[in-house]
Amino acid sequence: MRFLLVVSAALNAVCLSTSLDYNLIDDYNTNYLPSCYSKIYCDSELLHDVELAHIYPDSKTFVDKRMKFSEPYILSKYEELKAKNEGKPPSKEELVDFVSEHFEDGDELEKWDPPDFKPETTLMAKVSDEGYKKFLSGLQQVWKILARKIKPEVNENSDRYSLIYVPNGFCIPGGRFRELYYWDTYWIINGLLLSDMNDTAKGIIENLLSLVQKIGFIPNGSRVYYLNRSQPPLLIQMMNNYYKATNDFQFIKKNIKTLTKEFEWWQTNRKVKFIKDKKTYNMFRYYAPSNGPRPESYREDYEIAQTLPSESERTRWYTRIKSAAESGWDFSSRWFIKDGAGNGTLLDVHTPSIIPVDLNAFLHKNAVLLSEWWYMMGDKYRGKYFKEIAEKLLASINEVLWNENIGSWFDYDLINKQHRKYFFPSNIAPLWTESYSQPKNFMAAKVIEYIKREKIIKDDYTVHYHGIPSSLERTGQQWDFPNAWAPVQVFLIQGLDRTNVPQAQAIALKLAQDWVHSNYLGFQKTGFMYEKYNVEKAGDNGGGGEYESQIGFGWSNGVVFEMMDRYATELSSATLTR
Repeated sequence: MRFLLVVSAALNAVCLSTSLDYNLIDDYNTNYLPSCYSKIYCDSELLHDVELAHIYPDSKTFVDKRMKFSEPYILSKYEELKAKNEGKPPSKEELVDFVSEHFEDGDELEKWDPPDFKPETTLMAKVSDEGYKKFLSGLQQVWKILARKIKPEVNENSDRYSLIYVPNGFCIPGGRFRELYYWDTYWIINGLLLSDMNDTAKGIIENLLSLVQKIGFIPNGSRVYYLNRSQPPLLIQMMNNYYKATNDFQFIKKNIKTLTKEFEWWQTNRKVKFIKDKKTYNMFRYYAPSNGPRPESYREDYEIAQTLPSESERTRWYTRIKSAAESGWDFSSRWFIKDGAGNGTLLDVHTPSIIPVDLNAFLHKNAVLLSEWWYMMGDKYRGKYFKEIAEKLLASINEVLWNENIGSWFDYDLINKQHRKYFFPSNIAPLWTESYSQPKNFMAAKVIEYIKREKIIKDDYTVHYHGIPSSLERTGQQWDFPNAWAPVQVFLIQGLDRTNVPQAQAIALKLAQDWVHSNYLGFQKTGFMYEKYNVEKAGDNGGGGEYESQIGFGWSNGVVFEMMDRYATELSSATLTR
C-alpha cells in the first residue's frame, strides 16, 4: 500500500499547483505517467494484447481478475510467450490459455448481512400509499442484495488484486460495478439513513475516509486502475447528511482533518486560472491527466484514439476522455466542443476546457460546511479560511456561470470563452447546493421560466417527460436524451423545493411523482431498479453508451427513498400528474 500512495501522489503531481493558468500553459501536456502503478492492470503489452483480442465482451472483465502469481513472474512468462512468436501478439486461443493459467476471477467480495438491517422501517410507516409501501418494502430487501464486504485476503495480498481494500461492508451500485464508487455512494448513504441503517451508512463513510487517509483523495472507484481520477466530490455532504440524521458531531470532529485533506486535494489538483471580461478567476474543472486508454474500457478507448493522426493527439484525447469519466457523466454531449458548439462525437470531448456548474457548486457547499464545522470546533482561523473560499467561489459562480437573461447557470467554455447554453440538469445544481445570493423567490421564478422554455415542464406547469432528461440531444451517449439518471433528478426537484416558494414546491412534487412512478412501474414489471431510465417510456430502462444498462441499482434506490420521505403522504402509485 505504501507504493500505492507514492505512485498515486506522483500521478496527481503532474498538475500540482495552486491553480493552473489556462491562458499561459499547454493545457494538454503529454508527459504523463500511466493510469496506475500496476503494469498488468494499467500499462503493459499483456493488457494491450488481451483487450484487443476481444477475449471478453467487456474490457473491465480482465482488469478485475486476480493474479495467481506475482506481477513480475507473469510479465516474464508473457515475454517468453511473445518471444516464441517473434514478438508478435499470440493468437486468441493462446491468450485465452495464458490468462486462464495465470489469472482467475477475483472473488474478492463476500456477501454481507448488515447487522442493522430491518425489513420494516420508520419510512414505511410514514408512506400512506399502499402500493408505494410495498415498493419500499421491496427496495429495502435490495440493500441485502447489494451488500458486500472485501475478504481479508485482499488486504493480505494486495499486490495480486486490482481491488483496493476498505475495512467495512458497503453496498455496490449493481451489475458490472462490483466495487465502491465515489459519487454513487452519496445517494446510497441517503437511502441507508432513511432505511434506519445508520451504522451501515457510517461504516461506508469510514471506508471513503480510509481512502483519503491512504491515497490522499477518493478515486473514481476502489480499483487501482481508477487512481488517475476522482469523481464528483460529495464526501463532505455525505458526512453532513449523516450528522443531520444522527446528531453525531463527534464523528465530524474525529475526521475533520481528513475531510479538509480531501477538499485541499481538489484545491491543489483541479483548480484552473482563467480570464473572463478582463477579470481573473480561479475555479474548478474535471482534469485527469495520465497516459493510455482507461484500463476498464481499454479496447473502446484505443480503437477511437487510433483514428487520430499522431501519438501526442491520442495522449491528449486519453486525458480528455478520462476527465469526462471523472465528471460521472461518461459520456454526454455536455463535454463535446466542435466548431465552437456542442456538436460532435467522443473525439470532440474537451472536458478539461469546460468549467462545470455542478463541480463548482459542490465545492462551494463543501467549503461552507467545512467553515461551519471548524467554527463549531472553536478554530476561528480555519473557519474564516473556508468561509473566504466559499465567498470567492460563490462570487465566481455568479459572475462566470449565471446567465441573467436566460435565468440559469451554464458550463463555461474556456476555448471559445462563452456559456454552453444547452439544457443539462447539472445547470441547476447551484439551486440544490444553495450557491446563490439572490432572493429565493427571484431564483425560483427564473429557473421555473427556464425549464418551461426548455419544455421540461409544459406551459400549464405539468410535467413533460417521465423524469428529467440528462440533455435534450440524441447522440447515442448514455448521459444524453432520452436517458434520465437518478442523481441529477434531485438538482431540480430538491433545488426547487428548498426555495420554499409554493409554486416551485408544487412543480417539484409533480417532477418527483413522475420519477418515482416510472421507477415503480419498472420495478413492478421486472423486480429490478435500473441504473438509468427512458423518459419517453415510463418504467423502461435507458440505453446507449459503452455497456448494457445495469440493474441494482444503488443510487436509483436512494433517490426513491428521498422522494418517499419528502412526499410520504402526497405520492400516489395509481396516478400520474401529467
